[in-house]
Amino acid sequence: MYRIGNDKRKTQSAKLICKGLEELIRTHNYNDISITHIVNASGVGRATFYRLFDNKSDVVLYQMETVFTELIWRVGPYSDSNVIIKSLFEVWLGHKELFLSLIQANLYGEFQTRLASIIGEKLNFIQEGAGLDNRSWQYFIHVRAAMLFTAMRVAITQFNEDNPQDISDTLNNLFGKQPAIFKS
Repeated sequence: MYRIGNDKRKTQSAKLICKGLEELIRTHNYNDISITHIVNASGVGRATFYRLFDNKSDVVLYQMETVFTELIWRVGPYSDSNVIIKSLFEVWLGHKELFLSLIQANLYGEFQTRLASIIGEKLNFIQEGAGLDNRSWQYFIHVRAAMLFTAMRVAITQFNEDNPQDISDTLNNLFGKQPAIFKS
């Protein structure tokens, strides 16, 4: 697990490490990148790397959390599902290399879990409005997160030219604008 906290120097070093990894990802396969490559590209020492991260997957998870923080900020405290979905694609299409790194590092479970947490937090009014018990709600948000992860993977790997609105419209046409629990 990464250990950054609010310390200014740790944050600065973490940003350098992330930038170094991002540069390497553009020219190398994720699985071929070593810690030595990362510290050389970022200009930080090996000890600094290991003080902040356990391994390169931790760097990717830290970057993922940074992107999800941006998503949360963008959608604000109250949003409907369409705003969240469009914002999700707006934010993550700007971080395609990171998303592909999550897949290569087999961290898609972490992505889906974090996305499910955000969906659960931002759309909890759906649970209340539909009268769903916690078990049903957990199924709903985790299946929805898995579907969105897959949609993101398809958008990035197969339909690279699509913009967030195109993707959102396609998903709405396929699955409806409201969650299926509201359909009669």
